[in-house]
Amino acid sequence: MISRSLLSSRRLRGELTIVLGLITMAVLVFLAYLFPGASSWFESKNFLSIIVAILLFLVIVGFIIITHIVNPIITISKEAQIIADGNLSYAIEMSQENEIGDLGAALNRMTQKMRGNIEELRKFSKETELVNIEINKRVLILSSLLQISSLIAQNADLKEVIEVGVGKCLALGNMTFAGLILKEQSSSEYYFPYIVGDAAEKFFDQGIKNYKIRLGEGLLGKTILRRNIVILDRDTVASPEIQELKNFLLISNAVIVPIVSKGNVYGLLIAGNNLPDFISTSAEKELLQLIAKQIAIAKSNEILKNEIEKLNALDPLTGLYNSAFARNYLNDEIKKAMMFHVPCALVLIAIDDFEQYYQEFGRIAAENVLTKIGTILKSSVRGIDKAARLGDHEFGLIIPKRNKRQCIDIAEEIRKKIEGAFTGESDPQRRITCTFAVTENPLDGMNTEELISKAEGILLEIKPQGRNKVCYKA
Repeated sequence: MISRSLLSSRRLRGELTIVLGLITMAVLVFLAYLFPGASSWFESKNFLSIIVAILLFLVIVGFIIITHIVNPIITISKEAQIIADGNLSYAIEMSQENEIGDLGAALNRMTQKMRGNIEELRKFSKETELVNIEINKRVLILSSLLQISSLIAQNADLKEVIEVGVGKCLALGNMTFAGLILKEQSSSEYYFPYIVGDAAEKFFDQGIKNYKIRLGEGLLGKTILRRNIVILDRDTVASPEIQELKNFLLISNAVIVPIVSKGNVYGLLIAGNNLPDFISTSAEKELLQLIAKQIAIAKSNEILKNEIEKLNALDPLTGLYNSAFARNYLNDEIKKAMMFHVPCALVLIAIDDFEQYYQEFGRIAAENVLTKIGTILKSSVRGIDKAARLGDHEFGLIIPKRNKRQCIDIAEEIRKKIEGAFTGESDPQRRITCTFAVTENPLDGMNTEELISKAEGILLEIKPQGRNKVCYKA
């Protein structure tokens, strides 16, 4: 009650004034006791106990007031040290409404402001980190694209461009699977020639290269048909087709980008992973789209290059491959045949009595015969077979992966077609026929020159015995 009555002031100045007054009163009482005369109380020593009691009372009240002032300061000092040590979530609790209370409130406001500033710094740091990550991704994308562009500019082989491009699909780190689907030139089916990632070997062991994708069938076939990018992630609505693709590729998320150039769909580029709650980022989509565009450019360049090479490799009169191309092609196929232990055959075709025909009917008629036979030969071979004009009136058929017996049957069918094409001529001398010689690697030769030489020898040997035949050495 005494402290409450004395400390009724809400400001430290009032409390300090009270303390000063009490100290002054104690001093005056003490001086009056030392120098009596001011009052009969001080003259008589009988009131010593009362005087001592008064002094003690004054000292105790002053001590209480001083303690009331100092303790909050000590408390603030300790709590300020807690804040200074980094605990910015700590708040100073002050019940006094004086300068000490104002100091505590000011420290709390300062701490709150510092806490807010630190939160802003953390937020800014996270934003900066995200920006740096995005910048690094963009730099990585640019670096990847420059590498692929450099290969294209150097006229690198399509296979090398594709291998680098598919590998770069994993560059951003989130993707663990990448694959390429390409269209077969000889059909409307698509297949998997390239896969990279953790499960690549497993896919190849399971024969994924033989897995065919048909236009408009399944999710992949429909994506090729629609030519639109497909995203499979956390937000994708499930469907039987999507689940079937996930089970087939062993992935939970995927980005599928069509490879399109000048309206032609050459295939699909796929990248995926098994991350939970995955959301595809714009950087990943952009990288895959740009890589797909570059692969499309490389594929278009290869097609154009092949067309140019084909034009240079064609005989201008018949449209068949010329002798130089045919010899190189036969040489490559013989090497493959020996490597994989499969046959490779050559059928040499000579027009019977062509020199006599030329002298009798002239150059234009002779060229018409060559053109007509060239058309028959082109329509009679498979995609991997090659029909060529090897000489003035000699043709050749290069037939990989077929043995001599099979090629004899093929030659017989073509012989009949040629004979039938000229049967309707009224002049018997215009009824053109051809003689065929069939040779096979390695039975009749180990290289191009040996096979051609063996076939020419067979034709020379059979010539005196007649014409319009299919000949071979057993």
